[in-house]
Amino acid sequence: MATQPTTIMTRTGDVFQPIRLYYHVHDMNMVHRIFEKMSCMDFDEVNDRWAWLYDGEARQLKFRKPYKSIPKNMRPIVLGSFYSRAGDEMHLDIGSIERATNAVVFFNKHIDRSVAEVGYVAIYNKLFSNIADHPGSNFDRLFADVKTEEIDARIEAKIDRLHEAVKSGRFPETVLEPGFELVEAFPANFYENGIQRFEASLKMRQVVAMQRWRGKADFALTDVIRTITGHLRH
Repeated sequence: MATQPTTIMTRTGDVFQPIRLYYHVHDMNMVHRIFEKMSCMDFDEVNDRWAWLYDGEARQLKFRKPYKSIPKNMRPIVLGSFYSRAGDEMHLDIGSIERATNAVVFFNKHIDRSVAEVGYVAIYNKLFSNIADHPGSNFDRLFADVKTEEIDARIEAKIDRLHEAVKSGRFPETVLEPGFELVEAFPANFYENGIQRFEASLKMRQVVAMQRWRGKADFALTDVIRTITGHLRH
């Protein structure tokens, strides 16, 4: 009997799914000074990145595989990689929803908003079975088309289309119109809505990625919304 393929998992026991957190930086020098003082941060000169390690201040973070369960010869695990590509922006490439939600809360505690704040998140809506397809620690290839300066304008345009649909009586059909984007980018809204809403927005998209990975090629976010609203009615 043929074995079923499995998704790639991170070393902390999470489903691997590429995510990029975009930070607006008000004082890059201060960010570097903060990182230098943190034992869970290590500058990797070869790859020009700050590696966020599952060590030091980050040891207490909750994952499916806790710190103590990881063999000593595998420590420290790299949880994510910070890259600076512009004077006022840096991004964190991270391999799971669990790591992303932990990162947002963790760095909010260590970096004041006056120094840097998370503004946007991008997620790659695909899961991987073959380790050869793993993109590595740098997700530039996956998120090459994401431009943070265009995200708000695209969302506003979508809202305008919904308003027009309401006026013309096509609102339900427009909202539940099937569609799929391999890469989605949107405001994190962490400071306004909290981490639960942030996490839920990512998990809904992982449901889509999981269903498509299982062979449901036409499954979309609207199917998740229908399921949720259906449960709410009951």
